[in-house]
Amino acid sequence: MSNYFIQTYTYNPWWNLAVEKYLADRIQPGDVLLYLWQNENTVVIGRNQNALKECRAQLLEEQGGYLARRTTGGGAVYHDLGNLCFTFAASPEEYNLERQMGVVQKACRKFGIETRFSGRNDIITEEGFKFSGNAFSVTSQCKIQHGTLMVHVDVRKLGEYLTPSKEKMKSKGIKSVQARVCNLQDLNPVVTTDDMRQALKEAFGEEYGSFTELSTEGLDNPEVQETYKLYSSWEWKFGKSPECETVYTKRFDWGEVEIYLKLNTLYISECKVYSDALDVELPGMLEGLLTGQRYDMQGVSVQEAKGATEEQRERLGQVVEWLAGIRE
Repeated sequence: MSNYFIQTYTYNPWWNLAVEKYLADRIQPGDVLLYLWQNENTVVIGRNQNALKECRAQLLEEQGGYLARRTTGGGAVYHDLGNLCFTFAASPEEYNLERQMGVVQKACRKFGIETRFSGRNDIITEEGFKFSGNAFSVTSQCKIQHGTLMVHVDVRKLGEYLTPSKEKMKSKGIKSVQARVCNLQDLNPVVTTDDMRQALKEAFGEEYGSFTELSTEGLDNPEVQETYKLYSSWEWKFGKSPECETVYTKRFDWGEVEIYLKLNTLYISECKVYSDALDVELPGMLEGLLTGQRYDMQGVSVQEAKGATEEQRERLGQVVEWLAGIRE
């Protein structure tokens, strides 16, 4: 058996997840690896979740945050530098969820915090508050468990970004389950994320024996860069969202508009517009303009509205600007 430990101090989620994939792809028979990492001001959604349904993505990105989609299942979570992420990557014959969860429990116990498992995804306090959620993936050569440790997360932002959408949207995606959460600092005010890094490292050695600590040199390589490029792309973050339907309504000074959108990978596959505007041609123009476009309105040009007058283009532009700026 070969045991490995590595930790990074780069706070970009797309980079950290790309590094995770790079490390997992190099697991050999008999290997067990513990990887520690942190993300700054980030919402991470599960592989099969709808980005629009799970978080206020536009608000998050406008405020300098990141939206990331992981390759594992599970629900949406908020990360900041008060959260510590951990990944166990192991060959199938060495993967042992009970031992891996035990490492986390041992680390918490070093600060006088007793914990227990809840189902197969969470580690909770004795009082039933969740501070660690976990998700999983499997390939022929490697099994992954990765999870979070809420040490002193800003729960105000957690609520701000993860509050369920008020949009009238029907989605086929997997929806997050809300749970009672707490920070480890609520239980022991002196614990920090650096303390937990060290505690996890020690607990890993106590559970698995001697290990090799890997250097981060060489991680900035073409393979990681290529995965980073994918994970940071609109197509991965938003375009992987399941099919959904949504309706928006707004009154302009020239009339009310109700827009029904059917979205497939967050491209508008179907658009129907209803309006009490006196201009009876406007709804059809809007339908033609939006169908086939990205949901965030990138690339929509009112100049492409065939046969439109300048007044109609101005009104079309008002609608497009409104749709591009919608958030809960």
